[in-house]
Amino acid sequence: MAKPKQRLWHGEAEAMQTRAEVFHANLTDDLADFTPRFPFITAAYLTSFQTDITTAKTFPLDGVVISNLKVLTADVEASVDEGYDALQTIGTYAGLAYKNDQARREVFGQSAWQKAKSDQEKMVNALEHAHRFANEDPYKTALMNKGLTQVAIDHLQAVADDINTKNGLQEAAKSKRPVTTQDRLDVNNIVYERMQEINLCAQEVYRDNYAKLQQYRLSAESSETPTRLIVHTTFNGQPLADCTVIPQNFDLAEQTTDAEGNARFESINLPEAVDFKVVHPVHGQKDFENQPIIEGEENLIEVGYP
Repeated sequence: MAKPKQRLWHGEAEAMQTRAEVFHANLTDDLADFTPRFPFITAAYLTSFQTDITTAKTFPLDGVVISNLKVLTADVEASVDEGYDALQTIGTYAGLAYKNDQARREVFGQSAWQKAKSDQEKMVNALEHAHRFANEDPYKTALMNKGLTQVAIDHLQAVADDINTKNGLQEAAKSKRPVTTQDRLDVNNIVYERMQEINLCAQEVYRDNYAKLQQYRLSAESSETPTRLIVHTTFNGQPLADCTVIPQNFDLAEQTTDAEGNARFESINLPEAVDFKVVHPVHGQKDFENQPIIEGEENLIEVGYP
């Protein structure tokens, strides 16, 4: 059975989203510092980033079954617009690198870009095509000699992946599929990946400015709150000791239930839904999968025998 993807951030999703809003506000003020060095960071990038944050903040909490998830079309469109801007950046550098060579200048698929503006699948194909050629020699060297960065090249594939993820969520909503924990994990991971990208760029832009670098820290000081998980085992309603609780999708040591029937786990990096086994030498084994828990709080899961 495939294991769910792990979340990329530590602590509560809400705290990460708040930190992302701080990133967005700072980047709005500092955009003129970033764009000259990283041409893909534009006003369209800011708009798309805000859409990502809004999507994550309005996404239902774990364990809530929703019959009709409405992922706004605007969410996908914002990333498509961002993809078009990223392609235009490649087009600019291609024009500089191959001023007198039309065939090589247009090898990045420019003829398909206009139609891709209104078709998310075409945009994904255009981005992946441009990335493939821009990331291989001799084109890569020629473009970078004119000032294109590796980050800008990689950004083509990143936006394509972003559109695919959002499109998947949108299609799921159209089919009225219940919301899953994995969906919520995906949209929050998108936000955090943005933050990692901005953080990396900030380290170059503000290499010698400690105060500005602090504005783009991935987490605020002392903002991480551990998540606690208590597995409480009983037999006919009475506490059951000597059960071994074995984590399956989180990296903590197995615990044995005490006289009160409790096994305790604590971490800042527990998944949003836990898998574990409970084994008793007399009463046997029970398997638990996709048990939702709330980050930064104490969570109690009851395990009853027989």
